[in-house]
Amino acid sequence: MMAPSHWIGLVHKSRQTSPYIVCDPGPYLDYDMFAMLSGPAIAAISVVFDNVEQEDVWKICINGLLAIAKIAAAYSSDDVLNDLVVSLCKFTTLLPPSYADEFTAAFAEDGKARLATLAVFTIANKYGDHIRSGWKNILDCILSLHKLGLLPTRLFSDAADDLESTADADTRRPTALSPSPSRFPSLAPSRKSSGLMGVFSQLLYLDEEPAPQPTEQQLAARQQTLQTIQSCHIDSIFAESKFLQAESLLQLVRALVLAAGKPRKGNNYLEDEVTAVFCLELLIAITINNRDRIMLLWQVVYDYIASVVHLTTMPSTLVEKTVFGLLRICQRLLPYKENLTDELLKSLQLILKLDARVADAFLEQITREVMHLVKANAMLIRSHIGWRTVISLLSFTARHPEASETGFKALSFIMADGAHLLPANYVLCLNVAAQFADCHVGNIDQSMRSLDLMAGSLISLIRWSHKAKEALGQEAAIKMTQDITEMWLRLIQGLRKFCKDRRDEVRDHAILMLQRCLTGADRIHIPEDLWLQCFDQVIFTLLDELLNLAQPSFLKDYRNTEGAIVLALKLMFKVFLQSLHHLSRSISFCKLWLGVLSLTERCMKVKFKGKRSEKIPELISELLKNILFVMKTSGILGPSNPVGGDSFWKLTWLNVHKICPSLQSEVFPTNELEKLKKQHIQADRSPLAEGNVIVSPGNSTA
Repeated sequence: MMAPSHWIGLVHKSRQTSPYIVCDPGPYLDYDMFAMLSGPAIAAISVVFDNVEQEDVWKICINGLLAIAKIAAAYSSDDVLNDLVVSLCKFTTLLPPSYADEFTAAFAEDGKARLATLAVFTIANKYGDHIRSGWKNILDCILSLHKLGLLPTRLFSDAADDLESTADADTRRPTALSPSPSRFPSLAPSRKSSGLMGVFSQLLYLDEEPAPQPTEQQLAARQQTLQTIQSCHIDSIFAESKFLQAESLLQLVRALVLAAGKPRKGNNYLEDEVTAVFCLELLIAITINNRDRIMLLWQVVYDYIASVVHLTTMPSTLVEKTVFGLLRICQRLLPYKENLTDELLKSLQLILKLDARVADAFLEQITREVMHLVKANAMLIRSHIGWRTVISLLSFTARHPEASETGFKALSFIMADGAHLLPANYVLCLNVAAQFADCHVGNIDQSMRSLDLMAGSLISLIRWSHKAKEALGQEAAIKMTQDITEMWLRLIQGLRKFCKDRRDEVRDHAILMLQRCLTGADRIHIPEDLWLQCFDQVIFTLLDELLNLAQPSFLKDYRNTEGAIVLALKLMFKVFLQSLHHLSRSISFCKLWLGVLSLTERCMKVKFKGKRSEKIPELISELLKNILFVMKTSGILGPSNPVGGDSFWKLTWLNVHKICPSLQSEVFPTNELEKLKKQHIQADRSPLAEGNVIVSPGNSTA
């Protein structure tokens, strides 16, 4: 061994010797040296930590390992940190977990395990950016604590939870079907119960000794264990996940999915489900907390949620938390991610793929959540794809006795006063409203309210029609007008279906709503050929069907068809009168007019319970007289040359005489008729003269 004086002399000689240079202590080799030394250093410190029993040595070892972690993070040495986490996790005694009471006592007495546990979570909180595969080991420790009941019910809440009131959260949060493990279990189990079964249970346990109360040592051990776990700040790992680097965050999410386990059909093991639910809740919370990086995580999260939905055939806590977790993600993210609106809403189609038994169990609560989603985000949903998903979810509720009312409220929010109706969702909403109005679904009140929604949607068509004329170019306006016309026709056809409903109130109300939509179409540009189509396929068909339902063979199911026929007659004459100016110019006008007269004649002859109606002939006389006066005043109807045997004039009176013979003399008195003939009106005059002035329906007596 060299004495210090020899070392000093050696240093002086080295400075004077030419082949040697002064060493530069710059950090050029630090990284390479750390890469070579970190592994052996971790192994050596771990051996010492494992074998010594002195607490001060344990602390030195832990400080050394934390120093290595700090250097590894500074150099972004992810592999070193992962190895360090694996080594430390072995000393926590959390893998595998034991029984709660045994673990609590042992952990409280094991200073080495407590130091290792604190070190693991210190690294996770401080240097999580550089952890990759190590997340699996950290999550294994967390799951062990969860199974031992040493973690709070909800490990952490996402940022949006703070904005919710407790009352609202309690009202909307679904009730779990399966019991969750007690988070802070009492050391002395209770057998307290009430009712007859409670008394019976107490009798069974009379001979048993009461459960022992925990000792002071047990209580102290539990308190020390809880304090250690609290000092680990496990919740911060997930609450602060929004600050993790992208790759680390993705690995954490993948580790959670792996820890949750792959869903299996028929998996009824409570322990597996409890773990899966715990991981799922963390997964959803992390997803919401990282809304700015949702696309980084979305595919992994979506795939796991989809696997649970597809493989679950019976109601369970896991599928319940999965479905409502998905809805919660959409509710939280839609206001912040308008560019992902369609993608998020499309994910809700998974709910439509639930097994029928699962869907039935949760449909009422699902509908409530969908209603909250729509109310909060309706202004953000603009596309057909997005609305199709929402409306499809509501359509499922139409036939569900418990969910129907909530689903209808959501639909009313969308359709009432055209608040959120768009060309993108109009037909979808119309179809669902028809489902709610169906006699096999809702009660009479709901059916009539559904018809009101359908008829009320005409306001939107009128508004869009005006906007198309004002704001769009010519080609776009033409296209929009065609689309509006098609939507109006869908509305008319949808209402006509309920005009022969077996329920009298619904049937009559449907006819009134149909009349409103037909007469209100004057503010929409409806082509002439479409009006003729409406008369032929809607109005004439309706009256024909009602006349058939008045036959004795239908008396059992349709008892008051007389009232419906009265309403349908008023509808036909009012619509004909209102559209007279446009239709009178059509080459098919004569055919249309004869069709009106033909159906009117059939209504005059219809019998109810073997007797003719007293109300219908009186009504027809008034309606027909009014329309004839209008046609006379406007110049559409006038005497023609006798040579024209098939003239409009002759065909009109030929049919009117079959209905009400006295009308001609009332409309055209003899002296007035003679005066007209003397004015030399051309025998072949067309009834469709240009420049005719039609009397406004508002001035008529109809």
